[in-house]
Amino acid sequence: MDKIEKLLDEGIMAIVPVYINMKGNVTKIITREKNEFQTNRSIKTFLRILASFYGVDLRVSRKYYGKLIGAKNIVPFYFDRDNILVPVKVRKPISKNDGAFGYINLKYIREVKEKKKTVNIILEGNISIKCLQSYRTVIKHIRDAKILKRVCSYNEPLVMEERANFYKEYNKPATKGDIAVLRNEILDIKNTLKSN
Repeated sequence: MDKIEKLLDEGIMAIVPVYINMKGNVTKIITREKNEFQTNRSIKTFLRILASFYGVDLRVSRKYYGKLIGAKNIVPFYFDRDNILVPVKVRKPISKNDGAFGYINLKYIREVKEKKKTVNIILEGNISIKCLQSYRTVIKHIRDAKILKRVCSYNEPLVMEERANFYKEYNKPATKGDIAVLRNEILDIKNTLKSN
């Protein structure tokens, strides 16, 4: 999790699946500091790790936010108001489980350019991400993410930040004292339930 915190401190701009010679399917993370990190984990696994940092269940999140924007499958991920990930198709997968979609942080999108049948998302620092979708489709995904940002900013202003802070605070090894306190609380609850 320390690596996730470092990536978040640097500002995750994009998470994209790529094929690398002699390595195969890897995930590339591009940060605001213009650093590029690679992990051998699949994009799905990396997203699950990121979501667990925020205390978010991706399946539940996709279903909930999908209803808000009227989409079933291609739904942005809302972690907090500075980390809303827009799904865009960035490659044609070789294998069924490799994944075609990358995720671009809404906060760092500067413009979308269309030139001779190619669509590129331009991020802060003039970093370009090539998309394998039409201009209209990419704009729709960005618009969906903006809707989530508006809705979540009004209705859930601190929930995601609180979850992240909770995880940071309690993502430490439990001491014997912590376990003893927990045991006593469980016994108290058990005794209360017995007496009722």
